[in-house]
Order: sequence, then structure tokens, then C-alpha cells
Amino acid sequence: MSGSSAAAVAPASLVLGKALSWSGSVALQPALPLMDEVATAPGSLPSLAKALESVPDHRKPRGFRGYQPPVLLIPSLLLLIVGVLIGRRGYGSIMEWGRLCEREHPEVVDALGFPRARKPRTPAAATLFRLVRDLNLAEFQAALQGWLVQTAEALHITLPERQQRAVPTDQVALDGKTVRGASRRRGSTDFDTTGLHVVAAYVPALHTVLDQLVADGKGQELSAVKMLLGRLPLSGRVYTADALATQREVCQTITDGQGDDLLPVKENHPALLADIQEAFSPSGASQSDEPDEARSC
Repeated sequence: MSGSSAAAVAPASLVLGKALSWSGSVALQPALPLMDEVATAPGSLPSLAKALESVPDHRKPRGFRGYQPPVLLIPSLLLLIVGVLIGRRGYGSIMEWGRLCEREHPEVVDALGFPRARKPRTPAAATLFRLVRDLNLAEFQAALQGWLVQTAEALHITLPERQQRAVPTDQVALDGKTVRGASRRRGSTDFDTTGLHVVAAYVPALHTVLDQLVADGKGQELSAVKMLLGRLPLSGRVYTADALATQREVCQTITDGQGDDLLPVKENHPALLADIQEAFSPSGASQSDEPDEARSC
């Protein structure tokens, strides 16, 4: 990428499942700078609260007490997001931080949007748990990702020349990670013992996760990879993953969709590994350069 191409544009026309859509052209963005390195005026960046307005409130009014109105959805989501960003782990820890702000830093609670008339102003741990348990995660993910893209555009800076390296705009990386501080949802047989393991489709050129699915656990990501391939655009993309995805069915799905794959081969595919080693070894290359009559003897 040359110095004048920092604002390059990658063509994109993707339909990411029912809830997520992405069309048109998306500017390639560098990694976001630290906030203390950016001079921003109040209101100059996109509002996360406004972005979260697209998340539907799944709660029903039945059971609410007249003298105690329910906690607002958007301030509660902001409390969860900020709590995770500052290192709070677990609903109880986030609740404690909210109550601490009520006592010592009420301006923080005001900024989050909690009304002063409600006491206590911030939700309890059990309320936060129920809110996340029943939340429309696809809508929440779409709102958060849209805000991140808008913020990246607002903070767009020219990269130093040493960082202006070519980034493949057609690469989609599939990878699984266990989410820190998260657990599986109610109904799972290993709800209390196993962390939430997510397989994501990440585009390095856009610094964006296109889609993600919860897997059964570490080392059991293949089914989630297959489902993602059924939801993502394949044509013109190069999919990369670890050796777990080096399966005939996965490769066939990608090629049938007019895409390409770049996957590692290990000892669990001995015949394929031997063929590759022979084809790309120095001895194999020298043999391929010989005349047919020389090779036949």
C-alpha cells in the first residue's frame, strides 16, 4: 500500500445472515489510535447510545412494579460495555462499579443515561444477567459493529510509512477463541464449567468481524466453521483458517462458492502432506523440469 492509498476503498457487497448486512464500499481503516492521542471535541464522534437504539427491548411490561420503573435498556447496555472495557469481570463486579459511581461519581451515571428518579439508579447483577441472557445478540452485534466502523472513519489517520504494508482485501480469516469473562448460556449441559467459545470470520483489511457463531468448545469448531461458510459470501474471497478446518467438505464448499482457501496441512492428513512435500520439494521440482523421456526411465 503506497503512502497515498491510506484511504483506499475495498469493494464489498455482502449479506451476513438475516440480521447483518453490508453493501457498497467500505474505506480501509488503520487500527484505532489511543483516545489520549486524539484531539476530539464533545460530540465529534458517533454516539454509541444512538447506535444502540436499533437494539429491540425484549422485556415485557408484565410484572413491573408501578413504584419502581424498569431500568432503561440503553443505559444498561452502556454500563455493561464500559464495565468490560475497564476490566470488570462478571455481573456482580459491574454492578459494584455502577453502585460505586452512584455514590462517588454521579456524573458517570448521568453520562450513561440512568434517570435520577430511580433508586438505585443502576441495575442489580441478576437484572444484568437476565438482560444479556434474553438479548437479541445479532441486533446488538450489528449495532456495535456499525458504531465501531463509524468511529474508525471519524478517527481515520494516515499510517506511518513503515506500517503502510499491503493488506489483502479479499482475505477472510476463520478462527475460534474463548471469550474471557463469559460463560455459556442457560440450557447448556456445561453451563457452569465451560467458557463461551466463539468462531469468528474476521477481515484484516477492514479490522472487522463479519459474523460469528458459538461453538461447542475448543477443538470443536468445525461445525461452526461450516455454518459460517453457509452464511458468508464466498465468491472472490480467500478463506484462511487453522488445520482443524482442512477438511474436504470445507474446501469443497468454498470452491463451489467460487472462493479460494489457504489452509495448512499437518500429519493428520498423511497422504495429502506427502503429496505436497513431494510436489514442492527441490527434488520434486527438478524432476518436473526433466523431459518426459527422462522421467519415464
